[in-house]
Amino acid sequence: MADIEAQPQATDEHPTATNSDEEEADKDFESEIALIKESEGWKFPKVKLHAWDPENEKQWEATGKFIARRNLIASIPNLTCGFGVWLVWSVIVTKIQKMHDADVNVYPFQDWGSPQGKAYRSTLFLLPGVAGLSGGTLRIPNSFLTQVSGGRNVVFSTSVLLCIPMILAGVALSDPNCSFNILIAAALLSGVGGGAFASSMSNISFFYPKRLQGMALGYNGGIGNLGVSISQLLAPILMSVGGTPILDGVSGWPANAGWLWFPLCAVSAILAFFFMSNQPNHGEKNNLVSLINFYWMETFGFLAACIGVITLIQTRNASMLKTPAGQVIHKFLLVLLACACEHVFMLLSPKKARDRVKTQVVIFKRKHTYIMTWLYIMCFGSFIGYSGSFPKLIVDLFGYLTGDGCLQTAGDFVPASDEMTSDICQGEWKLDYDYPNPNAPNGSAVAWLGAAVGSLIRPVGGIMADKYGGAKMTNIAIIWCTIAAFGQGALVQTISRMEDPTTNNAYYALFVFLFINLFACCGFMNGTTFRTIGVLFPPEEAGPVLGWSSAIASYGAFVIPVMFGIALQAGNPQITFYGLGGYYVTCFFLNFWYYLRPGCEKPGV
Repeated sequence: MADIEAQPQATDEHPTATNSDEEEADKDFESEIALIKESEGWKFPKVKLHAWDPENEKQWEATGKFIARRNLIASIPNLTCGFGVWLVWSVIVTKIQKMHDADVNVYPFQDWGSPQGKAYRSTLFLLPGVAGLSGGTLRIPNSFLTQVSGGRNVVFSTSVLLCIPMILAGVALSDPNCSFNILIAAALLSGVGGGAFASSMSNISFFYPKRLQGMALGYNGGIGNLGVSISQLLAPILMSVGGTPILDGVSGWPANAGWLWFPLCAVSAILAFFFMSNQPNHGEKNNLVSLINFYWMETFGFLAACIGVITLIQTRNASMLKTPAGQVIHKFLLVLLACACEHVFMLLSPKKARDRVKTQVVIFKRKHTYIMTWLYIMCFGSFIGYSGSFPKLIVDLFGYLTGDGCLQTAGDFVPASDEMTSDICQGEWKLDYDYPNPNAPNGSAVAWLGAAVGSLIRPVGGIMADKYGGAKMTNIAIIWCTIAAFGQGALVQTISRMEDPTTNNAYYALFVFLFINLFACCGFMNGTTFRTIGVLFPPEEAGPVLGWSSAIASYGAFVIPVMFGIALQAGNPQITFYGLGGYYVTCFFLNFWYYLRPGCEKPGV
């Protein structure tokens, strides 16, 4: 009792040590909040955050929520522009193809041997493919750039770079005899938009607590993905409006697609510059050094992509390309080459940047990094690959008929009939010639719908994953996706054997319906899998894993359009859908085994 009585009693005049500690902690907290609030508001907020801990509820409610929301709002337009620029080539090539069909003297691409017919259409598939190859390669350095240079620096610099390929496209496409190699260069530079996704999603993941990861990443990625739909909806309209035709009798102004995105990218860069923040431990103390590190690593990313594209061009007549199987192997080897070159070039980064990258490469020791990458290829790889292929597949499957006829010297094709025979043909008589279908559907009216549905449903997937679990929601969507892929394969197989699939509108309607289903389930899974990554890994690893998995998945923008091009040239476009459907089945079992079955390694993710 004496010992107890001897203990000091807490009074207003003599507080205990515990109360003193609490008061000191409160003062430290208030001081910290005051410093963080220097980065709050909309009027020239401080760029570098003093401290950041979104899991600290008091900090989150006091100021974190506002700063995180402002960064998300400023991030979304930049990512939207990134996707718009990256995927605009899927609609540009469709317009180029239609103008060339109207007059073979428009965009003949003499520097590529003036291809014709199926060879011309297959060549055009290279433009979205090159943008995809470049975007996938640039996502590798972008996976780590947020911590190397600071998220705000990376986002606004990326939007500045996006202006360059759009100016180049706007100028080059104004000339009906423009070089195909110049368009390839513009498509290569457009890859910076694809790379932006890795850094943007990684950056936003640092601003939000785990319980809101699905929502935040869903909105950033989902609304950002709408850039694809904006390109596929607005670019065709603008490419149909203009002054003097680039060649008499041929309507179309594809250069307008470049001028659509250039001002939007410039405005988005300004938003990011003024309203985004750098995390306390991201980038260097000297902001100029952080920017130098960004451009250094981005330049080497372009160099790696350039090596892949140059190899693609130089080997386009290689003997292995004489068979469809050889063409497929060729494209995967190009991906491996570009990917390997970029990993080597990252070793040449400035020491401080290299040291920051080394602290993040621990993710490659995690088994679940590779499992989630395999799953995310299914989600985003399919989404972005379908986005690049859908508009052109409509044209290729429904826009042409095959038959005999006269290819006149002016370039017009007249099908064989009682009034047109080989005897009276004033030109070259063609057998099994592909010519434009006069009853072809207006693909541009619906091409934007797929990416729009996939983008808008992505936040829904993230929110439902927050509530019910990412792995569970992913497996439900995989079943849906697999059925749609095999169904589309069977339909395309039927369509490709018909003389004129437009004689029955039901085929076209079903084709569009199944494609929208594919977009919907891929977009939904984009949200569910990213939520799984956000919960599966600690914050310092989740960002790089988000970036890395999206980097590898984005090669779908190169592989899938090119695969469709190869399959179309071989006369079996359904093979691509069947192959993707089989891949989705492997994803179902992998996801179930590691995250859903009784006794699995990581339940509840």
